[in-house]
Amino acid sequence: MFKLICALALATFATSACSAGRNPAVSNADATPATRVTPAPAATAVTPAVREAITATIQRMAPGARVQAIAPMPIAGLYQVVAQGQVLYLSGDGRYVIQGDAYDVKTHTPLNSQTMDRLRRDAIAKLSPAQMIRYGPAKPKYTVTVFTDVDCPYCRAFHANIAAINKLGIAVDYLFWPRSGLGTPSAQKAIDVWCASNRETALTRAFEGRTPQRAACQSPVARDFNLGVDLGVDGTPTVIADNGVVLGGYVDPRELLRRLQEVHARPQGG
Repeated sequence: MFKLICALALATFATSACSAGRNPAVSNADATPATRVTPAPAATAVTPAVREAITATIQRMAPGARVQAIAPMPIAGLYQVVAQGQVLYLSGDGRYVIQGDAYDVKTHTPLNSQTMDRLRRDAIAKLSPAQMIRYGPAKPKYTVTVFTDVDCPYCRAFHANIAAINKLGIAVDYLFWPRSGLGTPSAQKAIDVWCASNRETALTRAFEGRTPQRAACQSPVARDFNLGVDLGVDGTPTVIADNGVVLGGYVDPRELLRRLQEVHARPQGG
């Protein structure tokens, strides 16, 4: 992913996830309808002049970065901007940029999280089961979407517990996110897994360290990777609840269940 203003504090999962070595910027042509954000309702519209100024600033900071959404803030002249999975705040003329979270004291709402949770929730809801590899019970209580890399040690540790996770009533939908980027050996392994006659078996064997048999077909690996970039993924595994909340990286099955119960007990905004 592009580097926006020095570091722009991309989230990593420290000791529970494998970080990405590099994240190539995604062109506008790679965008999918699932990653387009519907901004929260606001009293003031975003004028073409404001959109142009803000987009120009983002492009100067990170050439090739795609602006996903611009929404007015309650603070006059300030706009919340989502650009490839990152939230920023810019003045309408594009001159001033604020990096960090905004917090609504009245509603006790962190606005960055609210926006990204909504984005992830809506994007995941648009995916069909045929676009993912699922391991789960017949009637799951919960479903998580996991961006994974077959060469990531923490992803392998997570999958080693897949039977225990399923036994707790949790279904796991895997999407591919090779940390090394597209066109790399890890990405090719993901393609080979997807193109195997039995994807579930092939993925389990890949997590066990066996190299998948070379195969060719129309795979979703590039789509998954680009979707992950737009959803703010910067490490694997990234485990996301169906309400869009990121649960973290690797955790044991019981802790995963506890986190799911916790996030589903919270009031959901937007």
